[in-house]
Amino acid sequence: MECITFDDFTELSKPNQEYYAGRWVYFQEVIRMIEEIKPQSVLELGPALFPVVRNADIMRKPEIDLWGVPSRVQSTEYLHDATKTPWPIDRTYDLFIALQVFEHLTGSQMQAFQEVKRIARRAILSLPYRWDCPKDNANYPEHHMIDENTILQWTRGEAPEKWVYIERTGAKVSKGERIIGLWKF
Repeated sequence: MECITFDDFTELSKPNQEYYAGRWVYFQEVIRMIEEIKPQSVLELGPALFPVVRNADIMRKPEIDLWGVPSRVQSTEYLHDATKTPWPIDRTYDLFIALQVFEHLTGSQMQAFQEVKRIARRAILSLPYRWDCPKDNANYPEHHMIDENTILQWTRGEAPEKWVYIERTGAKVSKGERIIGLWKF
């Protein structure tokens, strides 16, 4: 499987440059992990404008996402709300990816993680890390103060093989630190 390049990232993110500004830092780390794993099959949850692995299968909500949808899906596209379990997937993927998505499964992260374990051999989750978000801001409450303990609650105590910490990439709340976990099931 081939990952996107920096040039791809730059070109594909043009419709929403402000949203994607600073994100290459964690995309690059995820790409390093993917290249080490060498998966033959990938499912990415909520890839917004583009999946990190070219031609990966994707799962996204049936309605149009505020941040867009991939325009050139050349693989399987599951139109399904990931908070609803079981997921309509009856195969096993080598790798499941969710970049800055899992926190949006409000109240359903534990059930969703069990589905990830059912359908994948490995998983990479990227999440906001310890963001001190304004509770009255409709855009950020689900991002507030996520840390290792929060993630371990969602995974029923199943720790990843590795944690990777990404430094802040800008002044805005949305450019805060990130944490990436890599699980093997």
